[in-house]
Amino acid sequence: VVTPATADAAGTNNPQAPAARKRGVRTNAAAKAVLVGKTWTARLRRSGHDVYEPGHPTRAAAELAAAEELARRKAVGEPYGKGPKETNFAHALRDYAKAKLPYMKGAKQEISRINVYLRLAKMPTIKVVPTDGKHVLFKVEFEEWTDERTVPNGLHEHRKKLAVKTANSMRLRAALATKRVANISRYDIQQLVNKMRDEGSEAATIGLERSLLRAFFNYAHKKWSWDLPDNPATGLDMPTINNSRERVMSEEEQVRLDEALSECHNSLVLPVMTLLRETAMRASEPLDHATWGDVNWEGCILKLRDSKTSGRDVPLSPAALQALRDIGPGEPHEKIVKVTYESLRAAWRRACERAKVEDLNIHDLRHTGATRMALKTANIFLVQALTGHKTLAMLKRY
Repeated sequence: VVTPATADAAGTNNPQAPAARKRGVRTNAAAKAVLVGKTWTARLRRSGHDVYEPGHPTRAAAELAAAEELARRKAVGEPYGKGPKETNFAHALRDYAKAKLPYMKGAKQEISRINVYLRLAKMPTIKVVPTDGKHVLFKVEFEEWTDERTVPNGLHEHRKKLAVKTANSMRLRAALATKRVANISRYDIQQLVNKMRDEGSEAATIGLERSLLRAFFNYAHKKWSWDLPDNPATGLDMPTINNSRERVMSEEEQVRLDEALSECHNSLVLPVMTLLRETAMRASEPLDHATWGDVNWEGCILKLRDSKTSGRDVPLSPAALQALRDIGPGEPHEKIVKVTYESLRAAWRRACERAKVEDLNIHDLRHTGATRMALKTANIFLVQALTGHKTLAMLKRY
């Protein structure tokens, strides 16, 4: 049966149809377009694909676009797994993590966000183990789900307060985790963003969670051939990120903090904090990447083989060298710092309370080291070598 719509799409009144036939697109057995407002929208369901093409100026253009999109998807291949209509978000996120995390430098930070959704769905959580490969950076492993989490000493009260503060956003995440991927809407994710804002989450924290969701939907559409006509994690009303910070530690605050840090039960906390202050390293760099074999004692250099901005040589001041002696040394293959970041953060927070130092976080030690080097040497290129920033524009924020 030839309707006016199919006749039009087939070429009676469509100048694009001959070109479409040359490309092998079947325009005469494709979509049915409807007028929505002032534009045409075509929808086509064939071979497990659900094609949706809105906003076209004519009926023929909408139907042609739907036919071409169907041809493109068929050329790509069958959808991965059970597809977005039969797979809930937590299971899809787990598969995404298995595919992507082995190649991501920031895998350890990303799994903390992914595991939130997996725990809420009562699924095994993910951990990554570094490898020696150049391309495959991590091996992905799974840990059985449990309703009891190990909390480092000193963080129990903090975790309780955080659980109360984020209860509403967690309920929204739990709903997302068990929802079919195809049913997740922009409204769902906007609700989560709004709730995180209400709870006082930093704009950067909200941005990182949105980035995870956006990357997942892009990957599912492009790599898994999932019929996702739109990425629901785009086009959101997001808070403005302003993460510039001018806080540095004064000499007087350093004296009080060093005294407070020396009282920590873990004797490694003070030399680790001293090392961060003197070298302006990110906390993750000595914790995750540096081994004793990377220390050149005679050359006063710590060679970071991998970091956020690739490998670099970190100059070591006399105070930094003394901090390393106080920490170790150890075997060449052993990590320099064997304290977890959460333990360091808990010890730092308690030390700041004892020293009556306010609004100073661990990352501010990096700002402090860079600022002191700039004031001491007036050599911006030497400071850039210390911090490892690739551009002077990035460095100027410090």
